[in-house]
Formats: sequence, structure tokens, C-alpha cells
Amino acid sequence: KARGAEIPASFWTDPLMYQGGSDDFIGPREDIALPSDKWGIDFEAEVAVVTTDVPMGVEPAQAAEHICLLMLVNDVSLRGLIPGELAKGFGFFQSKPASAFSPVAVTPDELGETW
Repeated sequence: KARGAEIPASFWTDPLMYQGGSDDFIGPREDIALPSDKWGIDFEAEVAVVTTDVPMGVEPAQAAEHICLLMLVNDVSLRGLIPGELAKGFGFFQSKPASAFSPVAVTPDELGETW
């Protein structure tokens, strides 16, 4: 809705992934800078999954074997910059500043049957 686009049917069946810049992260209790209110800041609670190298085209069952850690992430978006970036056809980058990760990560086995 923020982009004024319809949700494709594949949204409900295919994994949703975003790969952004990984050169900077925000600490779990650090302030999040917003240089301009016009950029429209938004926070999204998400689950971060840390993996070993996952071979391209691997089946879901085998992909799960590569999961090492799980944690929460406060994904930051600058909604005011997104439409202009997406209009260029290359996706997010400037509108996705550094994210903040939880101070704790767990392994899938620590979650037991709930995983």
C-alpha cells in the first residue's frame, strides 16, 4: 500500500527476502537518526535468520539445515524515499538505513518443538 502497488499472488507462496547494505548496524538500545522528517521513518519487527552458505536452488528441507541463529530485528524504513527509489526499478537502498538487532540470538534447537 505504501508504494501504491497491488500485492502479487506470489506474495503468499514465495519467500519474501530483502538484501540490503551490511556495513553498518544499530545497537539494540541506540538512537535511530532521522536527518529529515520528510523521509518518513517506519519501524518493522522482523525475524533475522543467520545461515551458513546455502547452495543455490536447494530444497526447503535442506535449506533449513543451514540455519545457525535466529534473532529479532528492528527493520528501519524511510517511507518518504521508497517511491522514488522503486520507480528506478532497482529496489531499496537509500530508503533502508541500518537496522537494529536484538541483543540475544538463539539456535533453532533452543526453540525445541516450537521451531
